[in-house]
Amino acid sequence: MSRDDSDVRRLLADAVPPLAAPPDRLAAVGDRVRRRRRRLATGSTVALVLTVGLVVGLPRLVTGDPRVPAPAATGGPVGDATCPTDLGRRPGLDAVRYGDDVPLVPAGAVEITLCQVPRAGGPAADERAGPRVLTTGVDELVRLLNALPARPAGPDRQPRPGSDGELRCTLKAVYEEAAFLLRYPDRDPVTVWTDENCGVAVAGDRGRGLDFAVLGAFLDRYRAQLVATTDPATVATPTCPASMPTARVRLTPSNPGPPDRIARNQAQPEPVLMTSLVALAACRYTVDGDTARLVRHATRRAEAESLRTVFNTAFAESAKRTDCGGWPGYPPPTAFDVVIVADATGATAEFWVRHTPCRSAIHGYGRGGEPTPELLAALTRLLGGAPS
Repeated sequence: MSRDDSDVRRLLADAVPPLAAPPDRLAAVGDRVRRRRRRLATGSTVALVLTVGLVVGLPRLVTGDPRVPAPAATGGPVGDATCPTDLGRRPGLDAVRYGDDVPLVPAGAVEITLCQVPRAGGPAADERAGPRVLTTGVDELVRLLNALPARPAGPDRQPRPGSDGELRCTLKAVYEEAAFLLRYPDRDPVTVWTDENCGVAVAGDRGRGLDFAVLGAFLDRYRAQLVATTDPATVATPTCPASMPTARVRLTPSNPGPPDRIARNQAQPEPVLMTSLVALAACRYTVDGDTARLVRHATRRAEAESLRTVFNTAFAESAKRTDCGGWPGYPPPTAFDVVIVADATGATAEFWVRHTPCRSAIHGYGRGGEPTPELLAALTRLLGGAPS
């Protein structure tokens, strides 16, 4: 081979890159085996952790972790919630203990029912306020009951010294007594009885002086509860009867005044309308013998609330009084208006306005007052000019 041939061969060898080494098949197989072992080991570890977790956690799911406090019991009230129909089960007022610092009622009540318990000569069952059940603000009412004065007050409602069993009671005619029935999720109900003449509240063998602010607090919360749970759209608009006996609007011993179911849930006498109005009906009657006949009427919903202040002012205790329409000796009206209002609790009340032969505005159990100009103007807008 000549030198030129050797040079040519070197040039050709340098121009072509060397071939790659054949793959190492044994090493590849080893790598695959090692990867599979790692996956199996990892899966076994996860399975072991899950298994241990279930073994440890399952009893806690069933029985509860002893290190975590169990949730407080929130069950519904237990025991009978029926109001008493008489005072037969009330403890003897002279036998209970007054003056100790033991709570009058246990804490933890979830429901309080206000009961009106009749005395002899009281109103018929259909005229009494039915049981009123409070489920909101119960803790506050319990606190107020336990904060009642340790000793009963005297007739002037002022605290007085005396022995635990000493009572000084008035003789005012009282036809109903209030009782509070407290219900609990984990114990029998507790009844707190009251006596207005003696000014006491008793539960079991313990007694306290009575503060009527407790009743007011209950009714305030009860009205708020009714408003919160009553859809105004479901409150019916009052309607005017086509006729009525004239005697219905004449004040007599057996007919003390216009029916008022709104006042049942108000501890204070005024304002006469404490809750917003939803609807009203205004009715004008003329008298034909012993019968009053409807001659004009109107109903309102949107305008009702704007008239609440007019009624509260016209029927306030400070309004100027008149004997028109009183008893005895005053003739029945010959023309009069009846206004029926419904408030946001769904309760109703009536107001009477006599026009002839004399003029007066009557509500509830009070004597008639002189109609205010604002009241007469409102009736004119609703029913036209008043008869003279």
